[in-house]
Amino acid sequence: MAKSNNQKAKILYLEQLLCQTGEDNTITMQQILSILEEHNIRAERKSIYDDFDVLRSFGMDIRYRRGKNGGYFLAGGASNTDSKIQSDFSEKDSVDQPVKKAVVETENGSVEWKNTAESSGKQMKLLVSGNKKEEVQKFFGTHVQFKDMDDEQVLAVVPAVDTAQFFGWLTFMGKTVRIMKPKKIAQSYREYLKVLAKEYKGI
Repeated sequence: MAKSNNQKAKILYLEQLLCQTGEDNTITMQQILSILEEHNIRAERKSIYDDFDVLRSFGMDIRYRRGKNGGYFLAGGASNTDSKIQSDFSEKDSVDQPVKKAVVETENGSVEWKNTAESSGKQMKLLVSGNKKEEVQKFFGTHVQFKDMDDEQVLAVVPAVDTAQFFGWLTFMGKTVRIMKPKKIAQSYREYLKVLAKEYKGI
């Protein structure tokens, strides 16, 4: 099968799709392929299975449920009462979605932190482009503090987290968000990017 120009972004789109699923809100393989096709990404089932393996190696608990309403879902993810699968992956829609083990959207629409890092008191510092403060706020909810650095950048102090979902969001944000401290999480993110790059070497 010929590879599309957007092929390198496939695993990131797939990760965003899975982050919107839950045990009661599954997605079928055909839905995955159709949504990717809408973004000019042609994929075969085998390549999706390979991507699942990569995402699982980074801690995503991807499962499959058989039956009439069966399909793939992220264990502990959103339920069908508070989210639905989106085929429009604009920047705004992506950052609005709750992330497993990072933020959870409550019934009244507010966002709360649901990660063990909060109780441990560990923090992380991010250097953020000033025009991306809203996206950071949406991802981390009320557990974020901003400090102005200059006219173009701010420092965001947030709970420390090193899940694959956070790294996927960070990759999506590109150069606009950068981990400053702790160095251990920055190193984990570098390793995450190396694995992704290796998966698409030669494409």
